[in-house]
Amino acid sequence: MNYNVKTIEYVDSVQVRTYKRPVTVSNKINLPQPKQKHISEPKERTKYQIEHSIKSSVNRTVNQIYTISRANKWEYFITLTIDPKKLDNTDFNLVSEKLNIWTNNLKKRYAPDLKYIIVPELHKDKSKWHFHGLFANIGKIPLTFSGKVCVGKFVYDYVKKPFATKIYNIPLWKYGFSTATIIRDSSKASSYITKYITKDLSHILQNQHRYLASQNIDKPLERVFNIDYDELSRIYSKYLSHITYMSDVKLPGAGQEILYMELQKGKGNPAPCKTNFSIFEPELKKPVCMDNDTQMSLAKQQYQNSTQKEIKLSSAPASAKKYLRQLRELKAFLKEHPEVKSVYRDINIDFLILQTKRKIMYEEETEIEQDRQISNDFIPAVGVPFL
Repeated sequence: MNYNVKTIEYVDSVQVRTYKRPVTVSNKINLPQPKQKHISEPKERTKYQIEHSIKSSVNRTVNQIYTISRANKWEYFITLTIDPKKLDNTDFNLVSEKLNIWTNNLKKRYAPDLKYIIVPELHKDKSKWHFHGLFANIGKIPLTFSGKVCVGKFVYDYVKKPFATKIYNIPLWKYGFSTATIIRDSSKASSYITKYITKDLSHILQNQHRYLASQNIDKPLERVFNIDYDELSRIYSKYLSHITYMSDVKLPGAGQEILYMELQKGKGNPAPCKTNFSIFEPELKKPVCMDNDTQMSLAKQQYQNSTQKEIKLSSAPASAKKYLRQLRELKAFLKEHPEVKSVYRDINIDFLILQTKRKIMYEEETEIEQDRQISNDFIPAVGVPFL
């Protein structure tokens, strides 16, 4: 499958990515290969390969955190520090385990619908850990006013700037100091929290989770399309007034160029954007539903009208095993004659073969169960559970 446009729908906007070179995605199912006895020695990686691997890992983590956090509406930005007298703040596995237990207790006792995403950060000494996170649906989690307010990164006494953002504490966090501030822009908070994912962090936490997220967190809705670039110009002109961000990113190593656009759909726009995704879909004729034998017969007739060669396929309903044999013969024929593949482009032969194999397996299992003597009127379930 090829696509040149990807849309990612967040809670307050839609991000549209346009690829200069179409992206190809394989639809094949890769089955696990048997382990080989002779394993070659791993090749030593160059410094460039190591740096590229770390950079790619950082980018993947940042992208995951950003897309997940943008798909949710957040209420509080929190910071959790760890007192070395109460917990070893240099042991990441220990502090992350305590954090996980703490969030589970919050959901059980105070906020069943609590949503959160939490990322770790290293102190400047590169050894001690603390955490930052985004919270929503905090329910009955108690917060106490600290008497401080903040303007950006600057902290003041409440009496000096009473209209600034208030800083709260979380009394339930017993392992150190904690703060919580109200989030006024979820989009900016999502961008801000990704800055804690650094190269040093990814290097230290190799093969480990680099963020903690609740199971009920919302995920962004992604769609892909393959559209003619001239048609794209017409589509984008329709939403030109709703574009709040645009960036062109070139990837010389991959020979790719990506245009990022953000379409606002929240209150910030006087005319909220209600993206009609159907206009991205190419105009196609409504397919006519037909069974497998009809598809095969129609394809055979189309081929015979264009060429005088004949494919030996039965037009009459056949048993599953006979039908499987016909499919395999057709697959072998197309492999030998690739010039006629266009006639069968509407038939997924590999899928039909897999479907027929499952049908045969189901019939065989049913026959075995019918012949089996069953006592105490107990009837076991039969069939393949993953059809």
